[in-house]
Amino acid sequence: MAHIRDMKEMIKIIKTYDESISDRVLQAVQQVPRHKFIKEKGAGYLDTPLPIGFGQTISQPFIVAYMTDKLNIKPLDKVLEIGTGSGYQAAILAEMAYDIYSVERIFKLSQKTEKLLRQLGYVNIKLKVGDGYKGWKENAPYDRIIVTAMSNEIPQELIKQLNVGGKMIIPYKGKLELITKTKTSYDQESLTGVAFVPLVKG
Repeated sequence: MAHIRDMKEMIKIIKTYDESISDRVLQAVQQVPRHKFIKEKGAGYLDTPLPIGFGQTISQPFIVAYMTDKLNIKPLDKVLEIGTGSGYQAAILAEMAYDIYSVERIFKLSQKTEKLLRQLGYVNIKLKVGDGYKGWKENAPYDRIIVTAMSNEIPQELIKQLNVGGKMIIPYKGKLELITKTKTSYDQESLTGVAFVPLVKG
């Protein structure tokens, strides 16, 4: 019961930050037990980033909801996530889209996360250990791409892996950028300022 109460409070806080976040995104957030993705007892539904080990963090719930909302995900979309981390963002994506592919560069973290996601019943999430800058070419193209680490460049390889009309959201030089791929190039829209762990090559 405490988790249900805390979840409702977290949703209320997310709405306070941005009332425009869709009900569909909020419903997906409500379906995912955030406390399962962290170690700290009693902190699962605080609207703050938290450490998950390996020098990584689970993002603030509002930022997770905000980034997800900006992608305007459809039920049949194929989504690529760069930076699996705890798996929390991937789980929310899996509540909204048909196929989720997620890349994590830290082998032990990916192993741990895969085990948890399977325990929670997520069968539409596929994980890979690799270089996030390179994406997951074998399963491209994607309708949506979400990057959950700060980049100093817009990775052109990821744009190549987007469908025309597809969208990518990426933390870039301190801000969230929303990329929409066109037939010949891409459009770029700057959103809000954010702080993330760095996106590391290799």
